[in-house]
Amino acid sequence: MTRIPDAVSVASLDTHRLIVAVPNEGPAEISCNLPRPVAADVLRQLADNLDSPAGRCATAILTGRPCPVHDAPTPPSRALLDERQDHDERQDDGRRPTAPLDPSDVRAALDFNRNDRDQVLATLRDVLLDTEPPRNPEQALAAARIILTAHARQLAALVEAEHNETRTRWGLNRSTRGLLTGYSNARRSIRTYADRLADEQALAEGAATDQVEP
Repeated sequence: MTRIPDAVSVASLDTHRLIVAVPNEGPAEISCNLPRPVAADVLRQLADNLDSPAGRCATAILTGRPCPVHDAPTPPSRALLDERQDHDERQDDGRRPTAPLDPSDVRAALDFNRNDRDQVLATLRDVLLDTEPPRNPEQALAAARIILTAHARQLAALVEAEHNETRTRWGLNRSTRGLLTGYSNARRSIRTYADRLADEQALAEGAATDQVEP
């Protein structure tokens, strides 16, 4: 007889950032709106928690198997010490030097979030959450320029859409001429701002490259 669950929970990327589904048969499915390095780090943290003494105990309760912590022949205190030592050794073996925040990382996050409802907002969220890489003022300024450039171009596209919709709906006449001109001026100003930020970032990256080259 097939067991009927008491309740069914529905999760989507509108309410969750990372969803892992492991069916009874077939491969696991992962849905995610995080950058891949961030998602991989989250999964590694989950794996470490499951492999910890508390995680093994919870798994034993769910599966009915002996708990490796409380049912082990050695005293619990000894088991906990050994578990902590093994965990620290695994962490030391897998630890890699953390690379600083690079402009390419920010652009990669923008590209990853290109299908998000708000690409720029999602990217800003990810960059602010990813606090592990060391950052100096120049790197933070580069990230700000890249994200604000994308945001300005996003706003320019919205203004252009309003311009086109107004002209299509009402046409160009004495009543709409001033409004359409205002839309055009606003769009031009925003694009100029975006281009200035992009030029400043290109110059900064060029200067950094010149300093690295012999």
